[in-house]
Amino acid sequence: MLNYFFFKKLSVLLLFCSILFFCKDIESEKKIDPGLRLHIKNQQTASQLNRPIIIVFKVNEEITDLHLQVLRRNKVKIIANIGHIYTASLPARKIFDLAKMKFVDYIQGSKKLKATSRDTIEIPTIKEF
Repeated sequence: MLNYFFFKKLSVLLLFCSILFFCKDIESEKKIDPGLRLHIKNQQTASQLNRPIIIVFKVNEEITDLHLQVLRRNKVKIIANIGHIYTASLPARKIFDLAKMKFVDYIQGSKKLKATSRDTIEIPTIKEF
């Protein structure tokens, strides 16, 4: 009888812990832009996942030296920042580790910029009636 209650309590505890663990992963995945998440999940081979990608991420507090050490340990190389928004390079497989960090609010892929000259930009004109 004692074993029954012990195993019942143990199973409830394990169920609760597993729910918390999986909910944490779901919450961290919500921090990642859906397009970036799809791009990472479509990469099949280990070499594709080790390829560095450039991302933009937003933090909810000032990044301290301790935060920088954690980022370096996860192979995140910060390129630039403006306030709480950072541009960084990291292996694609490390995106989910970055999302699990409490000080990170949102992660998205960096957009490719196309070089344009003033000649290629169309200037709107006013049509005369």
